Amino acid sequence: MKYIMGILIVLCCAVAMVSSSVFANECPMGKDGVGPQYGKMARGMDKDNIFFYKAHFVMENAAELGLSNEQIEKIKTLKYGIEKNSIKKDADIMILALDIKEALGKDETDINAVNALIDQKYALKAQKAKEEMDACVSLKKILTPEQLKKMKEMHRKGPKGWGKGPDAAKVPMAEMEERGE
Repeated sequence: MKYIMGILIVLCCAVAMVSSSVFANECPMGKDGVGPQYGKMARGMDKDNIFFYKAHFVMENAAELGLSNEQIEKIKTLKYGIEKNSIKKDADIMILALDIKEALGKDETDINAVNALIDQKYALKAQKAKEEMDACVSLKKILTPEQLKKMKEMHRKGPKGWGKGPDAAKVPMAEMEERGE
């Protein structure tokens, strides 16, 4: 009995050690030690989320940008509409992926049917990406030219002390040119 308990304890310890290293990559601070709110930006933005990042950035800095209540409501409406549409499209894409998996699992696979499902899946992904890019353009149209310029300057400086953007070195030079130095 003691022998079996000893084996069970050793196995539990081994599982705990292995699982801790597996879950380490899912740490809230991310693999590179950057927080989740800035993690993807630090590693290169996921192209599917550009609109949501921009909308969040604008809303987070609404006071500093001087957004009116009307602009805030337009941005919220746009964001919620795109978010709902994105959820629906993602669900349809997942369903098509399951349909492809099911079609491939049959004894006799109809390659034309599989190809048609693949075409549908990627047509939905393309449509989703295009709608999100349209939303980015719509977001810019909601802002005044001054607000858009200020947003770009704020973005170059980096999110509230979290480093500098790729054009950060150009900011002091631009300020010096404005002052005539």
